[in-house]
Amino acid sequence: MRQLSRHLGVPAVIVEKHPSADLWEGQTDEAELGFTYEEVDKVLCLLVDQRYELSELIAECRFDEKFVRAVARKVQASQYKRRLPVIAKISSRTIDRDFRYARDWGR
Repeated sequence: MRQLSRHLGVPAVIVEKHPSADLWEGQTDEAELGFTYEEVDKVLCLLVDQRYELSELIAECRFDEKFVRAVARKVQASQYKRRLPVIAKISSRTIDRDFRYARDWGR
């Protein structure tokens, strides 16, 4: 995102600003999490997109075990955010309830 922002000419003060909820002076998301977005993006790409196991991230990719487990816990703890809300059923099929699209259809 930062590379795209630079390419599009977004002012550096915006592009380089550390992510923050700005809850108090000097607060940053990365300081609260204990790792940078750049670091966690690498793990998330492998864990979620490439479907690596935690053991593979630790042994083969040489990520710190404590870091990998912390990221995995956060992903699990936020699972509820990726669920669709309960909705009124107005047809015989409801997406994500009694009809689900398999991730790998069409491959």
